[in-house]
Amino acid sequence: MTLADGRGQVGTGRLAGENRGRAVVQIERVEKVESAKPVVTVALAPPKGERLRWAVQKLAELGVDRMVVLRTERSVRAWEDTRVENALARLRTTAREAAMQSRQAFLMVVEDGGELNRWLESASSSKVLLWERAELPLRMGLPPTAGDVALLIGPEGGFSEAEVGAAQKAGANVASLGPNVLRTETAAVVAASLALAHYGRLG
Repeated sequence: MTLADGRGQVGTGRLAGENRGRAVVQIERVEKVESAKPVVTVALAPPKGERLRWAVQKLAELGVDRMVVLRTERSVRAWEDTRVENALARLRTTAREAAMQSRQAFLMVVEDGGELNRWLESASSSKVLLWERAELPLRMGLPPTAGDVALLIGPEGGFSEAEVGAAQKAGANVASLGPNVLRTETAAVVAASLALAHYGRLG
């Protein structure tokens, strides 16, 4: 069996039996896996229904390091303060299950980023905002070197011009995924895949 603690330690061992209904594993070897660089964050306005859970599942399988939920002007899903922690707990469970299925050494962090403008002010990562009207392709918008790269994905109605301007003021590049208009969760997975591949973390 292969076991991981979600923080980079991976152990291999043998199933030795059970104790009070729980499996007992005899660990034979433990290795420390170094975290990949750069750290890739996907910050998105959550879509409705199960589409957000689907996005979390796929991003975790790909190996995205962090997923941040943002509130934007055109968000279609309301996140009341009293419900945020319960919703995040469910999403973290989904991320953990996806990490187990894809044999990840690290768990994807899932957190609430709050309002977009506040997050832009506080986040220290290199930022790339995806906007359907941008002329720069994503591959050109990704910084060649960075310790932490954040991909910003808007709601179904897209980011407003004011939000795009605020992101640019905060140092973000504004890029496009091409001529097709993608759903939020699709754009998140496509952008993450392209970024991970660009930095040699996928493919």
